[in-house]
Amino acid sequence: MNLDNLPQNSGVYIFKDSKNKPIYVGKALNIRKRVKGHFSPKTGTPKGNLLLEKIDAVESIRIDSEIEALILEANLIKKYKPHFNSQLKDDKDYLYIKITRDPYPKVLVSRKKDLKNAKLFFGPFPSATKVRTTLKILRKIFQFTSCNPNRKRACLYYHLGLCPGVCIGLISQKEYRKNIRGVIYMLGGKQGKLLDVLEKEVRRFARNLEFEKAQMGQQKIEALHYVTQPIRILEHPEVDREELRQREITELARILDLPQRPARIECYDISNFSGKQATGSLVVFTNGFADRSQYRRFKIKFVEGPNDTAMISEILERRFKNDWGHPDLVLIDGGKGQLNAALKVVASFNLSLPVISLAKRLEEIYWADKTEPLRLPRESSALKLLQRIRDEAHRFAITYHRKLRSKQFLTGA
Repeated sequence: MNLDNLPQNSGVYIFKDSKNKPIYVGKALNIRKRVKGHFSPKTGTPKGNLLLEKIDAVESIRIDSEIEALILEANLIKKYKPHFNSQLKDDKDYLYIKITRDPYPKVLVSRKKDLKNAKLFFGPFPSATKVRTTLKILRKIFQFTSCNPNRKRACLYYHLGLCPGVCIGLISQKEYRKNIRGVIYMLGGKQGKLLDVLEKEVRRFARNLEFEKAQMGQQKIEALHYVTQPIRILEHPEVDREELRQREITELARILDLPQRPARIECYDISNFSGKQATGSLVVFTNGFADRSQYRRFKIKFVEGPNDTAMISEILERRFKNDWGHPDLVLIDGGKGQLNAALKVVASFNLSLPVISLAKRLEEIYWADKTEPLRLPRESSALKLLQRIRDEAHRFAITYHRKLRSKQFLTGA
């Protein structure tokens, strides 16, 4: 059993006995270092020493995001019921997340003895702090209730934007259960399936011209991409973040066959509501980090109606008329049409710049030299880098768009 072969990445590790049976499941930011720590004589305890005597093999599962690693650890403990997970920590201290049987199901933190009336439950979670943090994160994406419906006053969580208004009858059971479905998919480790469901809903809303619902669905997708991106704070935050970003950039350069590593990446996005109060954004990432001093925003001046490709052309033309320094890579939020519009503008300025687009629907990458789009694995660090940049461009564009719409509403202009 060579521990030096274990990855120095975040994820989950499983100790197995001579019969290949899991006897302990753990989570770590650095799997190799954490596993070696188990074998350190300084940390030895009677129960810990007994565990070491039983270990015959170690299996590791690399997981880049903290919330996914936490959920996987809990699901593996539930699946295998490893002997030493309960031996090394009293089972009564473990927490579970339960979904109640109410017409508007509640999502609650619970002890094992309180699970009898649960419709579903997830866990056990070894860390009480982590389980509560996980629910806080999920509640911001999929609002759920902690109180009873149809009360006279809205609850505190409604005012905080964490309850969809169950308390005062603002949401139907059907719509509310979609939120609960999102929580269940996440806690069940079905993040990929959840993203597919949300993306289909967004497309359906867009076809039916329900743009506000489509926008809300897209915000959930972007929030999920954010919380499942690689862990950002490790043991040496500045060094580890820098190394992570460099790996992302290196992989991206390799996949796209770029002439050099893209130190400066510019991303462009459009935000509008049926063509009204249309805005464009330019965000800049330098060496993998957001460079907010370089951000620019545009109010669309010359395009009438909902025409994203023409709007992309406008903001790129206005951008390249300025001497802002040239990027190593241009990223467009959109598909083939948006890409072609950007390529025409870049060519009109006699620039030789790599340009790609990232389509939200299937997270496909389009670029000029390829006839077919590229779909990277969801766990690809290069894809996560592009998604993070794209989502930041969308956030920046929609913030300006909402500001203009609010101003129009207040002034009546």
